[in-house]
Amino acid sequence: MLRARLEHSVLADMKGEPCADILKEALAKLVESHAAADTLHERLEELRKIEKGNDLLPEYKASLERILQDQPDLERVSLTEGRYTNGAGARQKEHRGPVGQNLDEILSNLESDLDVFKSELDQTIDAFRAVLPVAEKGGFAAMVLSGRSPFPEKILQSGDQALVYAQFYNRACAATITADMQVYAKRLDWLKAPSKDWKPSQ
Repeated sequence: MLRARLEHSVLADMKGEPCADILKEALAKLVESHAAADTLHERLEELRKIEKGNDLLPEYKASLERILQDQPDLERVSLTEGRYTNGAGARQKEHRGPVGQNLDEILSNLESDLDVFKSELDQTIDAFRAVLPVAEKGGFAAMVLSGRSPFPEKILQSGDQALVYAQFYNRACAATITADMQVYAKRLDWLKAPSKDWKPSQ
């Protein structure tokens, strides 16, 4: 989304058309994303409190830890080892790390990576606000295409780190869901049985 907005803004400015509104729309979406990240952080903190205040089912704990042992390290969010951090657009070394060794570590890693991503969003929001005066007065395309402005790379880095966090989050959820599926029958006999018409796949 951000990359497309950047391209549209450059093309509009090259045609002599106003581009500030395009950037303002992207900025508004970024602010919304930051608010959503704040909400997610609150939910993760609530989950950690629930996890710490209750004993995990031993079978679930063992199943999850066994699954996590087989998980390879994943790319993690980073402000210093991202793909676009040297001011020249070059792909940098990926920051990699484990999903976690248990449920609390998973939640902790999701929280800490989210904090880093929120810092990335803060920087990107500031970068947008800094270039708006140029976009309003004209010359935005020349600024971007000159190669001397860090704004385009900040857009690339922000989009890249959003993807990294989403992938890490999905893998973390997949591990916990797999553990749930392996032990779902334990203490879940209160769940309503499926319809008699339903047959499990062979």
